[in-house]
Amino acid sequence: MKKLTRRNFMKGAGALTLGAAISPLAPRMAWSSTPTIKMAYILSDHHAPLMLAASNGEMFEEKYKTWLKPLNPAKLYELYDNGSPIARVQLIPTKKGPDVEKLVAQGSVDIAISGTQAILMSVDKGVDTKIISPLQTAGNVFVLNKDVPAQDWKAFVSHVKGQGKQFKIGMPGPHTVAAIIFRSALEYEGVSYTEDSTNRKADVLFINMKGHGNLVAALNNKISEGIIGAQPFPSVTIDQGVGRLILNLQDVPPAQRWAGHACCSLEATSKFLTQDPALAAKALSLMALGVDLANTRKDLTAKTCSAWLGVSESVETVAMQSMTYTTTATPRWVSSVDEYAKTMDGMGMFTGKLQGAQGEALASAAFDFSMMNGVTEQLKAKGLIA
Repeated sequence: MKKLTRRNFMKGAGALTLGAAISPLAPRMAWSSTPTIKMAYILSDHHAPLMLAASNGEMFEEKYKTWLKPLNPAKLYELYDNGSPIARVQLIPTKKGPDVEKLVAQGSVDIAISGTQAILMSVDKGVDTKIISPLQTAGNVFVLNKDVPAQDWKAFVSHVKGQGKQFKIGMPGPHTVAAIIFRSALEYEGVSYTEDSTNRKADVLFINMKGHGNLVAALNNKISEGIIGAQPFPSVTIDQGVGRLILNLQDVPPAQRWAGHACCSLEATSKFLTQDPALAAKALSLMALGVDLANTRKDLTAKTCSAWLGVSESVETVAMQSMTYTTTATPRWVSSVDEYAKTMDGMGMFTGKLQGAQGEALASAAFDFSMMNGVTEQLKAKGLIA
């Protein structure tokens, strides 16, 4: 039996095309007369590929022949392929990755976009889900109230480290990408932190704002002196003249540890992928097309996210500069997920399937890129994506 190495794993994953399973001629295993795909996501421009597909049906119909027709905008759609409706798609919005994972664990969704670290925690707990594709990288930032004298990361560390006055930072949740990266950077710098408001000895007190959308209120209402989290909400505070950008969290020390880090990923249950693989492949095609459009039409992406999220287009235009969308699990992307797992395990977040898992053990338990790789190969062959 051939030994499974990371090189062989990545090579094998890229070579899988699923054959007839994603062919338009493949027989479908009908769930019902009109199957419904339940899809959860987070209200963030990190999930722009979904918003683009849902908001630009006519463009997708004309250009790709696969599109979403709104029945109840932002909630319920019909998925069309080559002129025929093949399923309904129910969209379920959430505030953060752990909210998505609760729905996955309950069996309430088939496919979802969630924080990579949140998906790993589900896998660790034995939930029937796997990361089936990257979707977006970076896009988390650190903002301070403009009245805080620190102008950069080094000045911030000096301002809070051992000063005897606790510094409050709002976070979207303790298990979010931003929180994990930021805590690791504080540990590297020797800055103590806590989430316990009764602990007055720590340099930094994290305030759980229970969602990315609440970060604006944290700074505006002086609940905290700084915020960490996903775009576009930190940029809203800058646009309002309340916040000052300190840095993109991919640039926190040590150098290059989090550069281009995995952020949000696409996940699916094995039931969804195997019960009707032809239909599942069409859903993945829609996401792959959305990713390509998000990267090539930043102007349209900013406009679409602005309307969907209710923030100004100027904010989204700025936010787009810190993000990249992708369906390719590059070695760098895989390495960053390894880094998440190592960091999370060290923080005691893993207690089950992923405890101590790294490299191939992590990949085997958490990844299945075969269907998305097959989908993107077909789309590239048709000249629909680069």
